Amino acid sequence: MAGWSGWRRVALLVTLSTTLLGAGHAAPPPIEHYTRTPELDDVVVSPSGKRAALLVYGKNGRRRVGVIDLDPVGQPRIVAGFDDADVNEVMWVDDNRLALEAAEPAYYVRDGGAGSFAVDHDGSNLRQLIAWRYTTQRAGSFVTSRVLPYSWELHSATHDGSGDVFVQQSLFDAKGDLDRVQLARLNTRTGELRNLSLGIPEGVRRWWLDVAGEPRMLSAYRDGRTRIYRRTSDAAAPWEKIADYDALKDPGYRPWHVERDGRTLVLARRGAGAALYELDPKSGQPGTEPLLAAGMFDIVPSKIIDSRSGRLLGVHFVADRPMSVWFDEGLQRLQRSLDASLPGHSNVISCGRCESARHFIVSSSSDRHPGEFLLFDREKRTLLPLGVARPWIDAATQGKRSLHRVEARDGLVLPVYVTRPAGAAEGQALPTVVLVHGGPFIRGSNLGWEAQAQFLASRGYLVLQPEFRGSEGYGFALFRAGWRERGRGMQTDLEDTLRWAAKTQGADAGRACVVGGSYGGYAALMAPIATPGVFRCAASFAGVTDLILLYDITWSDFSDAYKTYGMPVLFGPREDTAGLDAVSPLKRAAEIKVPLLVGHGAGDRRVPIDHARRFIAAARSAGVEIESVIYDDEGHGFNKPGNEADWYGRLERFLARALDAAPASASK
Repeated sequence: MAGWSGWRRVALLVTLSTTLLGAGHAAPPPIEHYTRTPELDDVVVSPSGKRAALLVYGKNGRRRVGVIDLDPVGQPRIVAGFDDADVNEVMWVDDNRLALEAAEPAYYVRDGGAGSFAVDHDGSNLRQLIAWRYTTQRAGSFVTSRVLPYSWELHSATHDGSGDVFVQQSLFDAKGDLDRVQLARLNTRTGELRNLSLGIPEGVRRWWLDVAGEPRMLSAYRDGRTRIYRRTSDAAAPWEKIADYDALKDPGYRPWHVERDGRTLVLARRGAGAALYELDPKSGQPGTEPLLAAGMFDIVPSKIIDSRSGRLLGVHFVADRPMSVWFDEGLQRLQRSLDASLPGHSNVISCGRCESARHFIVSSSSDRHPGEFLLFDREKRTLLPLGVARPWIDAATQGKRSLHRVEARDGLVLPVYVTRPAGAAEGQALPTVVLVHGGPFIRGSNLGWEAQAQFLASRGYLVLQPEFRGSEGYGFALFRAGWRERGRGMQTDLEDTLRWAAKTQGADAGRACVVGGSYGGYAALMAPIATPGVFRCAASFAGVTDLILLYDITWSDFSDAYKTYGMPVLFGPREDTAGLDAVSPLKRAAEIKVPLLVGHGAGDRRVPIDHARRFIAAARSAGVEIESVIYDDEGHGFNKPGNEADWYGRLERFLARALDAAPASASK
């Protein structure tokens, strides 16, 4: 099964997960069960499969790196951690050394508050690779530091025994917009840096390496267009442009995997959802038949590559839930065996030398179980528990999640996720929350465990999560249908979801509230304006309130290129003041006739605090019933579990008042 000959074509028929409803409980779990950090965040197996790195929390509340020997199984040891920062990512450089990224948990990371490091598996030879500073040269010194400054970040490991990693540097133009991304090799023991970016085209944004670690494909962005380049394995060969398309309007394709001989797999939209295709070497275009497809879902797969042979053995991806497909028959049989042993769960296998390894790490989770990690011994056929992400969560108290296809009023089919409270009787009319995802042009959900949806379900609410028009992850047609529909069709999709749920899922349409963050916060505020009389209340965190302000504000993190080429297509042109004002909650606040809850982070750079402050003032001036809270130490989201718990508590009390329900006694 060398190279392409071992890859079988897979047309995956996705089925929905099913789990049993748990018994009802008198008192729901405390709010903090949904906001506290997990005890075990991730487990990453080494190239040989003989060790694994663990991201675990210490007594000081900071995420650290531990290592456990797997052959034989030993006791975990902490090899790196910081008093004022969390380790957010870890990768194996080789079987004896790790690279990691750390940052202080804050909306604004101060100078020196983040960096990348390397350390041996026993905790020795710690070396800083990258510092979150614009310069690493000390004042008054002529000694050049080998610690790389801000703008560099880890890209990937080489796994070739050199002790090197690939690092990339983001370079910005005079306006502060991303201009290009350069690639280099960095030795994690000496700090020696070797540039790999000579002769690259303008505007490079992403790099793809072949299985031997040679740069083989690039994507570049300029003036609203994406261009794809390739070259031979000769590092001195020129880059050849093979594709050029509109970055938004043309689905295009994206390189994904390159073999040593240059044969390439790409992700492209040729049917309902994005699928995996082989690239035709002559035309530079994807083939006609997919190697892997998942129905209506856009697959965004991660590779499973044997660390010894370099063979592509399979993929992990998310359809309705996390899943894996193996191109290797023996490993696919192993996957089926594990799935049978852990029914109702998504079981993701990690391995180094997958073809010959004795031990595998299994990440197992479900809609009601936040996840656990197990060690599978292929020789003994045993599963050994390594740790549980959130051991305080009792699956019996969690809601059952399901996926449905709902037809909007114009015939467009919307995926909708439903979370039903544990113990709720079939046919029982339930107060309902329509929970709107952010973005908006991203994928919102899947059938995995979700903290906010489960928190709301634990309080007795039926939770609806529509993938409204404009959402990604379900084919280009659904994404395209959302262009310039902000405040219009994207809003009526929420109403159509609620009407459907009232007929089929037991939603009490007379006791429904809309809740969301970021774009979801905007949609919540716009709902009582665009669809008056449908919802009894609305709660928004970090919501956009003025589309003109999105264009004009100068201290947000939206680039000039996005404002020039992206926003006019997606939202409408800046010149259309009347059109943008018509879908801006700030300009129509006086039309709101339901209670509001509004929260925002003072340090938000994605949706600056002016959006909230101006809207709160306008709503109060118009006599709108509004409760508001500003978190001085948060940005676009929550970094501090205490603040998130406070918001959940406010949300719980607000919903109880607005929907005539009693607050849960276990809340704090």
